[in-house]
Amino acid sequence: MSQDNTPPRDGSPRDQDEDKTPPAPKTPPRAAGEQPPAAPWAPPSGLQPDPAPDLDPDFVPDPVAQPDPALPPTEAQAPSYPSAYPGQQGQQPYPGQELPPEPNGDPVKRQRLVIGGIVVGVLVLIGVVIWVLLNLLGTRPEATVTTPSATATPGPLPRDANSKDFQVGDCFADFDPNASEARAVACDTEHSAQLIGVHLYPGDDSFPGTNALRDKGREVCKASVAKLNAAADNYVLLQQNVYPSTTSWDRGDRRVDCFVVVDSGNTIKEDLLQK
Repeated sequence: MSQDNTPPRDGSPRDQDEDKTPPAPKTPPRAAGEQPPAAPWAPPSGLQPDPAPDLDPDFVPDPVAQPDPALPPTEAQAPSYPSAYPGQQGQQPYPGQELPPEPNGDPVKRQRLVIGGIVVGVLVLIGVVIWVLLNLLGTRPEATVTTPSATATPGPLPRDANSKDFQVGDCFADFDPNASEARAVACDTEHSAQLIGVHLYPGDDSFPGTNALRDKGREVCKASVAKLNAAADNYVLLQQNVYPSTTSWDRGDRRVDCFVVVDSGNTIKEDLLQK
């Protein structure tokens, strides 16, 4: 059997029946160093490129709506940058971060502060009023105690005098401390007692008690004895306190008197108080 090795001719039926593919176009040979031409861009299979939009040849931009490049950008045109400090207005907190409270604070807290301030002010005002009242009540003037002067009872002597009219320096003959009257005489004549000190209680005081009156008489005498002159050394003198009883206190007697006396007779013949 013989074998035909001759290749088929171009466009022969055998060539077409076996491949079913048209022959590749022939490419002219390239010169040395020449780059192959770039393949033209083709859209993906099944997609077509969008046609370019039609521009209106008569469109003219409104010059008023266009910003002036010579002027600084307005607030609406200024670029927005994120705030550098968290908590500023418009700033969103970072994950896990809380924004600080608004400057105005909690309205409930402000209301409590206002109420607290009012309460403190009222308490301070009440304290001031109480302080003023205490000062006014505490500074009530004390009752003035008048001490009879060391001047003998005026008038002609001798004469009978009531105990409420005795004056410091008066001299008395035949003195009786329990009597409401005594005979006042001149101190350079014979006498048995001389009044050397007096204490007067305020008229609105209540009865202080017998012991308190006796102690006050001793206190008056102790202070008055220091006023005696040198002539007192010529006599043996005793201190005699005279103070009111409950009955005489109710009648207005508020005197506590201190006398120097002798134990017998009218033996004193001179004034015993310093001038």
